[in-house]
Amino acid sequence: MLAESRATRCIAQGIVSAWLAIAAACGWAQDPRPASVPSYFFDIRESSLSSALLQFSRQSDTPIVFSDRLTRHLAAPELVGNLRRDAALAQLLASSGLKWELIDERIIAIYAVNCGNGPCNDPEQTSALFPVYEPGMEETYVYGSSLTGSRIRRDPNRFSAPVDVYARSDIERSGAQTLGELLKFVPAVIGNSTSTAISNGGDGTATVTLRGLPASNTLILINGRRVANDGLSGESVDLNSISPAAVERVEILKDSASAIYGSDAIGGVVNVIMKRDFHGVLAETYYGESSRGDLTTTTQTLQYGTSFRDGGLFLSASHYEQEPLFSRDRAVSRSADTRALGGTDQRSSATADARVVLPDGQSLIATGEGSYRPTGPDDLFDFQAFTTAVVPMRRSSVYASANRDLTPQVTATLEASYLQTNARATLAPTPIFTGFEQTPLTVAATNIYNDFGTDITDVRRRLVEFPARTQRNESRVGRVSAILEGLYADWHWDLGVNWSRSEATETVTNLVDAERLRRALGPADRCLGATIDGCVPVAIMGPAGSIGPEQVDYLRVAGETNGYSSLSSAAINLSNALLHLPAGRGDLALGVEFRHEATSKRPDARLASLGTIGATNFEATRGSRKIIELYAESRLPIWNSASGGRSLELEAALRQSNYSDFGASTNPKLGLKLQLGPSLTLRGGYARGFRAPSLNELYEGSKEQQAFLSDPCTQAANIGVLPGCTQRADPTRNQFLTVKGGNPNLEAETSDSLSAGLVWIPVRIPGLRLSADYWEIKQDDVVSSSAQFIIDQNARNGRFADRINRDGLGNLVRVEANNINIGKRRIRGADLGLSYHFPDQPWGQLSITGSGAWIREYLAQPDPGAAAVDLAGTFLDEASDGLGGIPEWKGQLGIRWKRERWEANYEIQHVSAMRETLPGSSQQRTISDWTVHDLQLSYVFDLWSGLRLTMGVDNALDEPAPLAASAFNDNIDARTHDLKGRFWYTRISQRF
Repeated sequence: MLAESRATRCIAQGIVSAWLAIAAACGWAQDPRPASVPSYFFDIRESSLSSALLQFSRQSDTPIVFSDRLTRHLAAPELVGNLRRDAALAQLLASSGLKWELIDERIIAIYAVNCGNGPCNDPEQTSALFPVYEPGMEETYVYGSSLTGSRIRRDPNRFSAPVDVYARSDIERSGAQTLGELLKFVPAVIGNSTSTAISNGGDGTATVTLRGLPASNTLILINGRRVANDGLSGESVDLNSISPAAVERVEILKDSASAIYGSDAIGGVVNVIMKRDFHGVLAETYYGESSRGDLTTTTQTLQYGTSFRDGGLFLSASHYEQEPLFSRDRAVSRSADTRALGGTDQRSSATADARVVLPDGQSLIATGEGSYRPTGPDDLFDFQAFTTAVVPMRRSSVYASANRDLTPQVTATLEASYLQTNARATLAPTPIFTGFEQTPLTVAATNIYNDFGTDITDVRRRLVEFPARTQRNESRVGRVSAILEGLYADWHWDLGVNWSRSEATETVTNLVDAERLRRALGPADRCLGATIDGCVPVAIMGPAGSIGPEQVDYLRVAGETNGYSSLSSAAINLSNALLHLPAGRGDLALGVEFRHEATSKRPDARLASLGTIGATNFEATRGSRKIIELYAESRLPIWNSASGGRSLELEAALRQSNYSDFGASTNPKLGLKLQLGPSLTLRGGYARGFRAPSLNELYEGSKEQQAFLSDPCTQAANIGVLPGCTQRADPTRNQFLTVKGGNPNLEAETSDSLSAGLVWIPVRIPGLRLSADYWEIKQDDVVSSSAQFIIDQNARNGRFADRINRDGLGNLVRVEANNINIGKRRIRGADLGLSYHFPDQPWGQLSITGSGAWIREYLAQPDPGAAAVDLAGTFLDEASDGLGGIPEWKGQLGIRWKRERWEANYEIQHVSAMRETLPGSSQQRTISDWTVHDLQLSYVFDLWSGLRLTMGVDNALDEPAPLAASAFNDNIDARTHDLKGRFWYTRISQRF
């Protein structure tokens, strides 16, 4: 398999090299004479004329200028097909009463002929009064419309960094009902992103991890502005707190952007653009379920939008419900013993019938009152018979956006949203490891349930008499944004204030009160009964069923944690054109931003005092900080050919960030864009990035949990060979007490990013677009708290002896792993993109889109004293402090057909094979590659002006998720693959 992988890599490198060479050759060899009447593929389905004209500008690469007062109240016809610009404009403006004219040989001005009582602005006056829109990539605000661009607006096809745009139509074609589900299969998203498919260790949130970096290295924006992180996890924005029903599009910048946005944008930026220009009423319902009859999913959506001469309004409300999928209901996840599938036995040594280890090391299993037998190899507990694999979830949301023209030059916009989520995971009954808890427990020799007459320090028991543990996560997220924007003396300006707050509550039920259990296992004379001294002795050393209802009630408790994360900000942005440069027009943008961030996590008294067994115990966390940032960005033309067909542009940005807690950081960015005729663009850049330590990383109180780790000292081959393994530890254990916590002395993580690529849009093949980008990220001072790394280094080299605690039998008792700036990473890879819209035919319109991501190298060095490890093509579970699945290849390919009222879509998702190490050994195995096929068909009925029926099936061939033997959840890499199997759905939407 390794040889096969090397061959695949060589072939891939050859394909990439050939692609670049062919594209460059075609670009250089193209006819230098400009095409007299070029045509473009248009796919414009906007309801308002304002939005339709902006789509026209983007899809034809044509600057456009118009007054939103003329267009926002007008409807637009649907426009799909290959057309010349003049023909496309004629159709869009056919019934509007508006005209267009080309000014300065490049800008289309839209103007009115009849303005009622007053005179109309001619094309030149329109161009002078209103900002010219040049298609772009991120939400900014200028007078008249909510436009998409960087701080300087530009065409994304000729921008120096790669950007993927998932439009509303792409979201609908995916069938996704959450943003986490939509982004999971994006090729650039790999590693440890979370979703409701993560039950044990999850919290009902969804995150995204570009380039395989942690979620904290990907910046999430809404309409180009920061929002508060999740109220409990605190490292990133919860994507489940954004309702996809109100999303217009999602844009992914696959490049470091600290010079533009500040902290966190090392792996890239995900910018969620919400709907604004919407006309009429939309009522929509969605229903789906797996082919096995579980995972029932429903969504109801109601939206209303209107516009008028001096403003507009949009309202959206939706409710989403997802029912559970249990681990026991899929073959690969049915049991923690996967030996029959080629894996290992990961069942727990905390058994329903007590496992008792005597002082001489003899291990016994309880069989009845006072009876025991020697422990056998199958005396293990299969916890996956109890657990949810996909967590049931409820989400209700409302979103509103309103804008109004205050004066001819100033517009006000107000946005507000509120969302509630509720997720409920089912976990196996609480396990007890008396010798390996935070404070070890002892069954006293005189305890009435001790049959051996000596102190017993190692009893392992699964409390099946208790109801199954449940973890309920609730969140409430509110956001408000107010923006004034306009023009003053040729300057575009906007002033915005933004507030967001995420509150979260986590409740875990059916836990064990550690202090009561300690007393119940103590000497008999100190636990005489509930009516005598309030203590109930517990038969922890008996078989299943020996713990009676009175004992359960005495021990059973719940733990609750409340937390919040808030962000308040104010920003001023200015931009202006540099009109009189020798090589053409340039642009300048300046701005200042102030933010206040705060977080708090408050466990209840039991969790804070480390007083429960079965949940994560931790101390309270509280922190806040203030940030002020200044930035400048420019686009400067360096060279322009006499014909205007070839040019060289420099892009530069600089941002100074000052934090009240850790200090300052200055980050530059440089980009070059070389235009070689109308078809070929070469692009590249360098960026310096940083990630400020999160408030959780700085101020989090100590927390303890039973982590899923691998101890090298459980392997017989390592005893006496590795310096840290002098005697063999118990090989049946796979969870170990781990203590972690914050560090107020952390510094920022830093990075250097390089990229180089091309975009080829051949004039002679209208509708075709190819792109290829090579990139590299080097990251220093990575914040690390890897317990697995500490265990491995202690065993192999004797390091970190002060953080490792073993008992007299060599068993690992405790690991301490607080946050420190110690790691390094270097990641290199390439992104490929393809889209081709075939010419219209009598049988319909056909389009092909595809994208792929290749990870050439992922070097991770957790500590300067350790060798770097290449993680490309490997899987190491997050529960074991790994970075998840890093496939060498991940790709999507979609084919779409449309004819009149019909539309059909076919998508292929592919993830290449990965390597993993079998738990408890040094043996490697291969996680198979995975390919799924999705189908969708929709039809628009001539009923009530647009009843649309959509039917789809995800994973039509019912391809099972491949076995990942080292995975903590359900024996699969749930962050990369999907357990649900074939999934049917239907969606009915009605526009009024």
